[in-house]
Amino acid sequence: MTGLTLLLASCFLGQAEPVFDLKAILAPPLNVRVLKTTEKDGIVTEEVMFHSETDGKKSVDIFALFCYPKGARKLPAFIWNQGGLYQATPYFPELGAKRGYATLCIDFPIPGYRSTGGYPINSGVELGDDPRQAPIYHGAVALLRAVSFLETRAEVDKERIGMAGSSWGGFYTTLMAGVDPRLKAASCMYGCGSLELGNNWWDTQGPDPKRNDAFRKRWAQTLDPTLRLSKSKTPIAWFTGTNDTFYWLPSVMDSHAKADGPKHLSLLANYNHALTPIIDDQVFAWLDVHLKGAAAFLTVSLLAITKDRHATWRFDGPRKAVSARIMVSYGAPGNWVSRHWLEIPAQIKDQSCTAMLPAASLPGYVIGTVYDDKGYAYSTPMVRFDATDKTAPPVPAYDGCSMWNKFDADQQFLKLHGYPTLSVSGSLATIEKSKATLGPILFTDGVPHVFRARVVVKEAARITVTLQGTFDGKTRSEEKTFALKASSNEIEIEFTPSVALSASLRVIVTPPEKGPVQLGNVRFEPITPR
Repeated sequence: MTGLTLLLASCFLGQAEPVFDLKAILAPPLNVRVLKTTEKDGIVTEEVMFHSETDGKKSVDIFALFCYPKGARKLPAFIWNQGGLYQATPYFPELGAKRGYATLCIDFPIPGYRSTGGYPINSGVELGDDPRQAPIYHGAVALLRAVSFLETRAEVDKERIGMAGSSWGGFYTTLMAGVDPRLKAASCMYGCGSLELGNNWWDTQGPDPKRNDAFRKRWAQTLDPTLRLSKSKTPIAWFTGTNDTFYWLPSVMDSHAKADGPKHLSLLANYNHALTPIIDDQVFAWLDVHLKGAAAFLTVSLLAITKDRHATWRFDGPRKAVSARIMVSYGAPGNWVSRHWLEIPAQIKDQSCTAMLPAASLPGYVIGTVYDDKGYAYSTPMVRFDATDKTAPPVPAYDGCSMWNKFDADQQFLKLHGYPTLSVSGSLATIEKSKATLGPILFTDGVPHVFRARVVVKEAARITVTLQGTFDGKTRSEEKTFALKASSNEIEIEFTPSVALSASLRVIVTPPEKGPVQLGNVRFEPITPR
């Protein structure tokens, strides 16, 4: 047996690999063709094609962009998997090359792409009767062959090949970390495995009878990325927000828990499908650690909760920790996209972090995070806790609009998430003649809340404000019209979000016909029982 064959066999020692026959997949010739070569600012870009598989009578060939510094030899390399599995663009391959990598980005074999095959991979998470006929399978085969392509190149050190990707690309990066033992590092923005625990494609309308327990079990035992992580030693990291629309937090936690190699989590409180620029950079810093020998990341222990309701955890490693905090969210499991996370500073002493959980009569979840002097985040796995004080209000005070309601000139949260921004003057946002939809609004489902805002108009007018939410596919709204006096007005609407597996909430402001209104001090707060 060759060294690679021995390695592949050892990955599923005592248990047959259920889907991917790596020996057969890797055997056919790559038949590489270089279609075009360009050079700009010391970076060489090649457009290449290579053979992926023969599916029946169909030959599947993969188009890719390959970037590297001019004159490169035996560099570390990684494959970048695009968010949404969009067609390959030069951005990330060039970024990798500028960081000293040889970098490959493929067109997945999706209809209309430069690769052939025509599989609807990014149209949904499907399984079918035969996992080897599922669209996802063919994308994985293409990536296995992409690693083989990198191994053939003189620019690449084949002992230092990794993979990274965003969203669907993070899903595939997680999958390949378990499937391909040749990978020496994997770095995932958002995407993960353990989708049977809940995800946007299957559960956004609430529990789906088509995705019953039997279906989810078969998914978990065939194509789910987490399946193989317990037998993989590939270092893997996940960088995501607590409120990701597509890959829900329990799935991220389970993927991380079952990974047997070195692993890492960076979690941003109340962020959805976006990261800050610093955490974006940390995605690639993880590759630097394992492919370039950069200083190791900090490692964190599991978080524990003491009887006096302190959350404690430890950290270790060569990087300098400068701050820490806990993220706390209340209520039953579910509502992962719209549940609010309260951030509380933690004390650091002798590589130990401590913070007190607020008094609340609802149970909840807590995550600890340490930040180093670069702003990189090192998060603990999520821990469930019981009510900290059964005589206290259900949840402590918080503002479910706090991520975006400051209306400063930057409006970073809105911009990073691709949400519309508003014209700002001072601390007030201006809404012109058309309706404005603001959000997201985060909350604890089942708990009464009140929406409040300051509204400024130059002359007396009437405006309509609507709180509109979707709860397991069912729309609920609360609408109120306010008669405003010229100058400043305070408005409020009470609203109790429904208990739901999948939920969202926004506010719609309809300005008067006479002219714009200005909005400020927007907040959505739990009502404290009297």
